[in-house]
Amino acid sequence: MADPVEISLGPYLLRIAVDFGPRILGCRREPGPQVFAVLGDDVVIDRPDSGVYRFRGGHRLWAAPEMPAITYAPDDEPCAVSREGDHLTVEGPADRAGLIKRIILGGGEDGVVVKHELHNAGNEPIEVAPWALSQLALGGVAIVPLWGPPDEHGLSASSSLLLWPYTDLSDPRLAFHRGGLTVVAEGGPAFKIGTGPTPGRLGYLLQGHLFTKEAAPAGAGTYPDRGAVGQFYLGEAFCELETVGPLVKLQPGEHTTHLEVWRIEECAEAAAALGRLTAGHT
Repeated sequence: MADPVEISLGPYLLRIAVDFGPRILGCRREPGPQVFAVLGDDVVIDRPDSGVYRFRGGHRLWAAPEMPAITYAPDDEPCAVSREGDHLTVEGPADRAGLIKRIILGGGEDGVVVKHELHNAGNEPIEVAPWALSQLALGGVAIVPLWGPPDEHGLSASSSLLLWPYTDLSDPRLAFHRGGLTVVAEGGPAFKIGTGPTPGRLGYLLQGHLFTKEAAPAGAGTYPDRGAVGQFYLGEAFCELETVGPLVKLQPGEHTTHLEVWRIEECAEAAAALGRLTAGHT
């Protein structure tokens, strides 16, 4: 098995898988902790309509909405990894759903710019949305802001809180605050929430360091999961910060893109982290 590729983008240290993916296995900013989860090959989804998908941890690109035959298409084949100047590109082969997934990394002192691309390499049109998921190590606190477009009169609803059928709002790990909510990332019953209409910034506080991912606005369009463009998931082995782009009908040979910016900075407590993520919105 080939060792992951390790690169530095300014103060950020990244580890990229070669034997499968595309997958960003590690992300840290010295002297801070490794924020991404590291999972064994036993953490899987195994379905007859998709095959065995190994989570492995780290950051990945999926296709929404969540349709097993498309979304869970295994990514066990080697990737092409290339570097040109300050950018590194990771590209997997076409999967069984006919999609090629590409992640392009750049940036430096101000953060890691992560460009995601879904390419239709099949012979038929396919309607999908790019879905960027970062699996994080348990033991931290997730910060999920809730805001929308400014309205000086406050007469219209500004944001949405979306729930999954298994989400329990009485879960003791969940706490509501002005401007957003926090979730203590401890193993337990599955829990998922979504926010809209703009993804803004999602955060995760771990060992005194705040990891944030900010999705660039994609503009008007139809979004999966009732418009939950920002999502948080918590399970037994990991938690996830997720952002989703709009649904696009890709003709053969066409592609769609989705942009995130990652940052890691020192932060002492969850209240301060929520304040940073909601600055200017509450």
